[in-house]
Amino acid sequence: MSGVALRPLERLRPIEFRHLAVAGAFFLSAMIGLLAGVSPKLAIAAALGLAFVLVALGNLAFGVSAFAVISYLELAPVAGGPALSFTKLAGLTLMISWLATITAEGGGAKPLFFSAKPKLTIAIIFFAFWMTISATWAEVPANTWGSVLRYALNLAIFPIVFTAIREPKHMRWVTGAFVVGAALAAAYGLSQAPSNSAAAVSSTAAGDLDRATGTVGDPNLLASVLVVGIVMAGAVALDSVRSAAARLCSCGAMVLCMAALIATASRGGVVALSAALIASVIFAGPRYRAAAAVIATSIAVILIGFFAFVASQAQVDRITTADGGSGRTDIWKVGWRMFEANPVHGVGEGNFQATSIHYVLAKPGAIDRVTFFVDEPTVAHNLYLEILAEIGVVGLAGFLAIVVLSIASAANGARRFDRLEEPGLSMIARAVIVGLAGTLAADFFLSAQLSKQLWILLALGPAMQYVAIRMEGRRSPAGAQSGNAAISPVASRS
Repeated sequence: MSGVALRPLERLRPIEFRHLAVAGAFFLSAMIGLLAGVSPKLAIAAALGLAFVLVALGNLAFGVSAFAVISYLELAPVAGGPALSFTKLAGLTLMISWLATITAEGGGAKPLFFSAKPKLTIAIIFFAFWMTISATWAEVPANTWGSVLRYALNLAIFPIVFTAIREPKHMRWVTGAFVVGAALAAAYGLSQAPSNSAAAVSSTAAGDLDRATGTVGDPNLLASVLVVGIVMAGAVALDSVRSAAARLCSCGAMVLCMAALIATASRGGVVALSAALIASVIFAGPRYRAAAAVIATSIAVILIGFFAFVASQAQVDRITTADGGSGRTDIWKVGWRMFEANPVHGVGEGNFQATSIHYVLAKPGAIDRVTFFVDEPTVAHNLYLEILAEIGVVGLAGFLAIVVLSIASAANGARRFDRLEEPGLSMIARAVIVGLAGTLAADFFLSAQLSKQLWILLALGPAMQYVAIRMEGRRSPAGAQSGNAAISPVASRS
């Protein structure tokens, strides 16, 4: 009797859930319509947010791809500005979708990130732990807790991306998302009449030369993320599986990103692009090394030709004149003093701006721009120096361990794709490495340790390696007979 009584309820549950979802969608749509009468910008942001929630909850891989696009639009005016923090809400939605995915699968379809990548997991946990305990010696512990929370959202990208990226098509989705996001940021930057002093967020970004800032609000940060877009567009263009239209659009996106990169007049951007071009030749692999060399040479010639024959004198001076890095050398000098005074544990996570004033007069040596420490305390404008100053050598070692293990995973995945005769997938994995090379080079001039692009690229390494391992298992005799992907415990435990 009990079994018979339960059957109708079991049949009703999914129907009731769908009805509830439809009713909720109608209610939210009505609320967005009302909001449009008050603030069109907030209404647009709300509509985009609702669309993202539906996408992320419906398909985690789609959600990760959409998040990659959103990461380029984080500070776009349509998103309501930094106060709305739409990216954080999107990240929270992704986390909920990830938890729902692993709960529904019960760990059977794919191993959890923590068991598949134990070394990388240990590095992540150690890095997070060291940052957290730095609150005990930080001058302003509240700053540490806030920074740790922001880092936690970025570190959570690793298991989310690992779970989401299961198939070759997922790799291609995310790669395409980077291209779309970069193209949108570039197009917005080129379409606006730039004004450094009003638009630039960074203290060292303002100057008397108008520079494109794009959707991210800072010309130097925009240049950094555009380099990633250029690299990913190149990977899409060389991927033979893509349609001719996709390859043509990727070439157009590459040109657009190059134009916007030049419009930023960012010296750090030029350094990042140079590092990416060199890395593209080194990591392209035998099949694509010649093509990578041709593309890298062409981009270098275009860049040099522009500044030699087309650029204004102000643009040339901006690129070729050091001028103390627009104040960076003063900031770096104080940051190095902070590190020398606290080499092991630093001054505490998130405390660079709060404590830098104490080190302005700590040693002999003129500091020309004290406003960066007194009136408008700023970040280090160097990712590595800021980590050293805040959490010392121990903290930097933890961060670099994450970077090295992630790059090693991507390289291992690329080699596996080569053995599988999958040149397009190998190119995508290598593009992740090249994109990271450009990003990490740009970070010598930026405190972009919380950049979503950086952490998504790092997380893609282990995910792509697992896709390659899974494909190997399917194509092996044992995998073909069982229908399962045999996982090599030695190759994947890093």
